[in-house]
Amino acid sequence: MKINTITICNFKNFRGEHTIDMTLNNKDNENNIILIGGVNGSGKTTILESIRLCMFGKRFNGSILSNKDYENYLISAKNKSSIRDNDKRFFIQIEVEIDNTFPTYSITLKRDWVLSNNGKINNENFTIFRDGVPLEIIPEEYWEDYIISLFPPYITNHFFFDGERIKELAVGNNADEILRESIRDLTGLKLYETLADDLSTLKSKIRRRNIDRFEIQTEIREKEGEILTIKNELNKIENDIEEKSSNITELNNRKKGIEENLRRKAGAFAEEREKNENTIFKLKEELNGLNNEIKYICEDSLPFIIASKTCENLLEQLEVEKKRKELIASEHILKEINQKFIKRIESNKRLSKLPEKEFKVIKNEIKNIFSEMFIKHSNESEGPLIHDLTNTEMAKIENFLKKIEINIKRRFNKILKRREEKLIQIRKIKDRLKNIPDEGFVKDYIDELSSIRTEIEVLERDIPLLKSKNQNLNEKKIELENAIKELEEKIVCIEEDHRKLELSTGIEDSLQEFIDRVISSNIEELARIITSMYRKLANKEDMVKEIKIDAITFSTSLVDFEGKVVNKESISTGEKEIYALCVLWGLAKVSNKKLPIVMDSPLAKLDKSHVGKIIDDFFPNAGDQVIILSHDREIDQELYQRLKPHINKAYTLSPEEENKINKGYFFD
Repeated sequence: MKINTITICNFKNFRGEHTIDMTLNNKDNENNIILIGGVNGSGKTTILESIRLCMFGKRFNGSILSNKDYENYLISAKNKSSIRDNDKRFFIQIEVEIDNTFPTYSITLKRDWVLSNNGKINNENFTIFRDGVPLEIIPEEYWEDYIISLFPPYITNHFFFDGERIKELAVGNNADEILRESIRDLTGLKLYETLADDLSTLKSKIRRRNIDRFEIQTEIREKEGEILTIKNELNKIENDIEEKSSNITELNNRKKGIEENLRRKAGAFAEEREKNENTIFKLKEELNGLNNEIKYICEDSLPFIIASKTCENLLEQLEVEKKRKELIASEHILKEINQKFIKRIESNKRLSKLPEKEFKVIKNEIKNIFSEMFIKHSNESEGPLIHDLTNTEMAKIENFLKKIEINIKRRFNKILKRREEKLIQIRKIKDRLKNIPDEGFVKDYIDELSSIRTEIEVLERDIPLLKSKNQNLNEKKIELENAIKELEEKIVCIEEDHRKLELSTGIEDSLQEFIDRVISSNIEELARIITSMYRKLANKEDMVKEIKIDAITFSTSLVDFEGKVVNKESISTGEKEIYALCVLWGLAKVSNKKLPIVMDSPLAKLDKSHVGKIIDDFFPNAGDQVIILSHDREIDQELYQRLKPHINKAYTLSPEEENKINKGYFFD
């Protein structure tokens, strides 16, 4: 069988109608992989769920749901956007190719539902089409049974699986029981065991038909009543054991999560506290430096900064006195020039020849000019010389005060501003430190971990007690069954019934011999297949020589080259996942069924080395059609290039509800 197409309409996060073409475009089966990628929540698991739902209806999850539970599931699965838009369509359709006959043919399965206005499922329609018309060779009322006969759900479980199925076989508490049931399912032994039980029931009826004494019949009925009570008690104990085992697993996972969270938070808080404290230390050092600078300025120049107005007045007074002294000096010079000028005029022979009157006018004019200049200078230079300093002394005072004004004052203000900024930064960081939990928060985690450990210890003490009680009840049940057989042996049977009993006993013996041989043969073949694939995929090739399966208990053992049993707990989680994957593949091979392999997130917990071997050796050989539903973190760009030669078609699912199917993988 191969899946050619799947159409999903308004189912979960698939808004509207979406079709995925999975037809293999090859004849030599070299490109056998359909790769569908998608981020979490994009609908990968929905595809696997849709295949199961379309094929098996209320049996899709392995058990038969009640009508109420099935209706509630379908109501919750209807796409919410389509309900708001009043889009009534709601169906899943798959086309499968039946290739185990000649000639091959295709059938189309469609399961659609009608959701009423009051939010109820009115009815479910299941149809099978061949060549475009409803299947005629099988009556419509037997279509469900026909599909189950073609693809038994208990067999398809080993072909359509997700990471949880791998986990159950790898580390689950019931791994051996799952393996035992899987072998019975896949080899068809359940039918023979049912036949053997029916024969046993027939023999009991024959014997009871010939009971002579009422007392024996009464005693048998009483013992059967006791057996029924024991069976009910055994079922209850087994359910309790399973529930407690599940609780232990859940508590261990919670404990691991809390421990990881504690390690992560404790480290992060300590690192943040240390970082902030170091920052405060550095800021305080800078603040001390600024305080020292302020102290120095206060000791040296602060009085002048405080008396800045007085200093300005001083500079103005010095400037006035400087000008006055310059005017006084220039007045002396003018007087000397005046005297020299008069003497030169008087001694000039050419001027002396002028008439005396004219000569006198010239002298008087010169005197007047200088007199006016003297008066002007005298007016401007009036006033006291308070400081009476030399130009050099005044220059020193001016330079000193201007330096304080320009440099020291600006620097002082700048330092004060920087000091305020540092104080604000320190205050903010101290506020952040108040919000960082101290070591006291660890106590809450320790208390929770202690409580979880106590719960686990209680559950682990309960399970052995329940198992012991279970064993005692089983022994008592066997004793009662043997007692019933002894009572039945006392029954006098007629000759015909004796013949029937002998014949039934012979058939029972033959069936048991047949079952034992089939189990032995299939277990040997299964162990060989699992061993072969495990040694291909596991990292430690020199560690495991073979995998053995006990024909009675169905428990598996890993045997090294020295013949010693390897403790499964000693191998890594990744190798446990590899082992489980090999078991699933081996079961599929032993079943002799040709079904597509559909795997949802098969690489989620594997390390790089294991993933590479699965890409190279497992996927290409897993089946004629292998459908992989993967996240881009599982099959990244490097692994995709390694897998690409074996890929027939690749798609990427959009996180949006519409336009979900895009051709090509993430890196195309």
